Amino acid sequence: MYLKPWMKSILSVVVIAAGGFILFNVAFLLAAIVINGIQRISGTMGQAPRFIEYGTYLLILLLLSWLVFRSKLSHLLKTTFLTMPLMAILIMTGVILYGQPQWMSFAVGAVIIGAITFYIYRKKLPWIYYFATFYVAALALYIVLAGIEI
Repeated sequence: MYLKPWMKSILSVVVIAAGGFILFNVAFLLAAIVINGIQRISGTMGQAPRFIEYGTYLLILLLLSWLVFRSKLSHLLKTTFLTMPLMAILIMTGVILYGQPQWMSFAVGAVIIGAITFYIYRKKLPWIYYFATFYVAALALYIVLAGIEI
């Protein structure tokens, strides 16, 4: 069956949204494994995570992202993957800035989204990268405004 361009676009949006949702859960499971693993090894289990746990987790995400974006996967798969580290970084930013004025989280999140949008623009990447970036930004904003605890 031949798919028309608008059908491909709708299918791409659905794949990114559904795949992103699955990858969000994978990201948070990975965070739990890394943070709890480091706390068990260091003997600080049950205490608030420190920057070393968050830093290790973010380094793992950056390494995975580097491997995926250097691969020969399709733009659709790369874009779907982009949702995972982007959401994790936004959530970790919110966690690190917990207790600070909410505008600080918004400002840092806006800088992150702006930097990624600028990178997408400079590299002249397809529209699905913009969609994935703004999809994640909208979800993160909803999480904050709805008061959802993670």
